[in-house]
Amino acid sequence: MQSFEKYHPIMSVHYTMDWLTSFKIKDVFQLRADQQIAAESGRQFDQKITDTARYVNRSMRLVMSNNALLYGIKDRSTNDFLGSFCIWNFSEKKTVAQIRFETLAAYQGQGIMSEVLKRMIGFAFFELGLKRVYVILPASNDRAAKLLTDNFFTQVGDYRHERTLPDGSMVPLVRYELTAEAVADKEDFHF
Repeated sequence: MQSFEKYHPIMSVHYTMDWLTSFKIKDVFQLRADQQIAAESGRQFDQKITDTARYVNRSMRLVMSNNALLYGIKDRSTNDFLGSFCIWNFSEKKTVAQIRFETLAAYQGQGIMSEVLKRMIGFAFFELGLKRVYVILPASNDRAAKLLTDNFFTQVGDYRHERTLPDGSMVPLVRYELTAEAVADKEDFHF
């Protein structure tokens, strides 16, 4: 696998995925400070803009050390920051990885992640050489579950973990997986 530093920007038809350092911190903070999005993603929310600055710096260190790929998503027609996409938690042989994706609340439900997901999954399989990717999300996140199943992911096994949402409710987590073989003949995923 090549050095992760070279893997940017990545473009889909309408969007550009580039390092978080390419975006305004205040825009990334808006995403990172959203408590609902953070809970759905299984991360802490940022309370201060300095938390986001530290996160962006850590993200770039992970990229430079070939441990993760963390991208911001930009709409090329408006230059707006829309969300983020992460490929991380690589297996030792770098054949399996976790993905995490987030879209700012104002842009959810607009089909952005459907286009981005196909492009980034194609990149993960056909450029990075991964054999399988997985996503962990709350069972209550119907929007993400539909996106994943519409894109050939399948829910696997009993995950047996829970997450607390901002309203205090505990929800079970589910795991979805996709193999390179499952989309090898799907043109939308080719990189």
